[in-house]
Amino acid sequence: MAQEAGMFTVPETIGSVLCCKCGILMQPNAANMCAKCLLSEVDITEGLQKHVVIIHCPECESYLQPPRTWIKTQLESKELLTFCIKRLKNLNKVHLVHAEFI
Repeated sequence: MAQEAGMFTVPETIGSVLCCKCGILMQPNAANMCAKCLLSEVDITEGLQKHVVIIHCPECESYLQPPRTWIKTQLESKELLTFCIKRLKNLNKVHLVHAEFI
């Protein structure tokens, strides 16, 4: 219909900008920074608890789940990772995608 009226449509394209820190060509975003520079500037863990005390009994291989419960789990197991993550506060404010022991 638009072509019949002597009009034509131009497909929209996304422009490019230079990263304000390193100068590489990239698609624009709110910060006008590439992903690498953005990661170096922004701490995505800000406001999240980074340390928690976990009490371990080496004799029975159990971990204290306060106030009085002890859970048995193997070192570096999925269950231990889940236990550790649940002990961290403020994780309900973020969407956890991946977790592993390092």
